[in-house]
Amino acid sequence: MIISKFYYLRKNLYSMAELVLEQVILLSEAMEADNYDLANEIVKRDDLIDDLEKENDNLSQNAILEAVTNRNILGMGEVDSDIVLKKDPLRFALSAIRITRNMERMGDQVVNCAEVFRYKTIRKGLFKNEEPMTLILSRVTTLAGMAIESLVEEKERFMGSVNSLEEELNSLCDLAFKKYRADESMDKREFADVYRIILALERLGDYAVNVAEELVRLNTGKDIRHLENVNSKASMYP
Repeated sequence: MIISKFYYLRKNLYSMAELVLEQVILLSEAMEADNYDLANEIVKRDDLIDDLEKENDNLSQNAILEAVTNRNILGMGEVDSDIVLKKDPLRFALSAIRITRNMERMGDQVVNCAEVFRYKTIRKGLFKNEEPMTLILSRVTTLAGMAIESLVEEKERFMGSVNSLEEELNSLCDLAFKKYRADESMDKREFADVYRIILALERLGDYAVNVAEELVRLNTGKDIRHLENVNSKASMYP
């Protein structure tokens, strides 16, 4: 019974991850090709992600209850800590809740971009021919791909690359904002929509990083969120 619950939770989690990645890829294709019909389709598909989020939440909560009452079935008290980190159903169920929420937010940011893009206020070719927007789309797609691949593989091997890409993405978003704010050929409405997309893409990258960080916690037990802030404060107060 407990194995069945976790089997379905894992299966649903992977299905949601693949759907979110598809949405990110479709967004990149739509914006690069100025394909407004595809942008509309992206918005319509968001209901599929929302439905999977609800299913995963229910499965996770049921799995947590079962894990708490039935952990001894798997002999969790008789194995070393390394095995517990990899096999503990309670740890996985708790992580699944956090991963599900971050993936749902990734999907929301994709839809935010698609909704703004389909207003047709942004000049054609902006996302295909102009840097830094072309680079931002590329980095966001790569970040999402790394996070989803790590989830499916149940590994944290991309963590270093994810952190580097996030820093690059943040710099590119800042550069894009400054570039288009100074662009006199861009009216206020177009700039507002470009800025909204920049913010959404940056947030999309942040949520992908959150997924990767949660996988580190799931596999190692280490919480690396805000680790730089902790280290910097420690160096200030030796």
